[in-house]
Amino acid sequence: MKIRFELDPSDWHGHGSETLWAEQISQTNSNVFVIRNSPFFARRINNGDVVKVERTGGALASDFLEVVERGGHSTYMLLMVPADTRASSYWNLLEGMGCSYESMLINLSIGARLLYSVDVPPCADIYDVYDVLERGEAAEVWKFQEGYAHIPGAKTGSTS
Repeated sequence: MKIRFELDPSDWHGHGSETLWAEQISQTNSNVFVIRNSPFFARRINNGDVVKVERTGGALASDFLEVVERGGHSTYMLLMVPADTRASSYWNLLEGMGCSYESMLINLSIGARLLYSVDVPPCADIYDVYDVLERGEAAEVWKFQEGYAHIPGAKTGSTS
């Protein structure tokens, strides 16, 4: 199943929506799914989050309504020059902390850039991960933004 997330097309990426893979987790409630990949552009959603959706016609697509339960993952988006070999040393640190990523090449007004959607698992120390992200940005290896950081024990308020 694909879940569609509405985006602001005037944001840096220029997209009006993004779809993420999801899996139905309840036979009794056909509108509850768990997200199964990390977003490139959508914020406030992570791999492993349980969401409520609205069915939109076909059996293979739905629109996001709200987060029902957080899965404990965090997401960061990294934007970098494709040929910058310095990225691998920083990435090795993140990978050693349990992080994984999906990537794509995106054409922007500043030229083609490599975009990583970084999945930070619940077992990783979010503060150590953030430190590496900041060091990579300070060294001008990448620019990064937070999609959603799950801080264990923090009160988050509204989940949607």
